[in-house]
Amino acid sequence: MKKIIWLELVLIGASIPIFRSVWTLLDSIPWANTRTGLLVLLGLGIVATVAALRGIEAIPGKKGEQAKDE
Repeated sequence: MKKIIWLELVLIGASIPIFRSVWTLLDSIPWANTRTGLLVLLGLGIVATVAALRGIEAIPGKKGEQAKDE
């Protein structure tokens, strides 16, 4: 369990420079600074977030649940 927590902390730390780099790259694209571009990027972000959360929920063996293989 400690290994998982440590790796999650590493992921959180690694996400900071990734987020900043993506933000800076998007600022350099004129289309991404328009209202339409921002709405498209917002929509893509929402779709990706929902897909990731559904994928996480579908993982068997969460606390209090029986895994399908058991």
